[in-house]
Amino acid sequence: MTNDKRVIENLRAHYQEIISSYVITAYATSCHGSVCVGMYEPPLLSLNAIKNIVKSFPNTSCDLYPSIIKYCEEKDIAENKLYKKAHVSKTVFSKIRSMKDTGYKPSKSTILCLCLALELNNKETEEMLNIAGYSLSDDIIADKIVSYCISKRYYDVYDIETLILEKTGGVYLYS
Repeated sequence: MTNDKRVIENLRAHYQEIISSYVITAYATSCHGSVCVGMYEPPLLSLNAIKNIVKSFPNTSCDLYPSIIKYCEEKDIAENKLYKKAHVSKTVFSKIRSMKDTGYKPSKSTILCLCLALELNNKETEEMLNIAGYSLSDDIIADKIVSYCISKRYYDVYDIETLILEKTGGVYLYS
């Protein structure tokens, strides 16, 4: 873990220059059960083609929890320490634990907080987001800030949220 305060202070001082030129690298994955595979550039399809593809998907939801547990084991972090570090309530984490059975879908911000707490890289973060049907976008300033911080191995959820609030005027990770 870096969490070197110079990363966030440099971003704060040179925000316009850094964020205007920063591009989020897309890591698209497909989700099968609880396993996400592949890295590809999706083709441009018509709306009707997309609707037909979506109709062909099996009616099962992907499960985020096995991926969270895999990273917890890899990084030797207990579940209760993870959700506290991520500023995610015990109730929300419990819902994530049972999401495959209940159909619960955590918010993008919740997943990002967990990814930051797990100190995942951008590819791993994108894979976690993809499981729940989200992705990082170059059109969302907060996504660019989060992705930039991850690329610099800066994972302090509170500091990142504070910078997002300063630069956008709104909360993002704690929403």
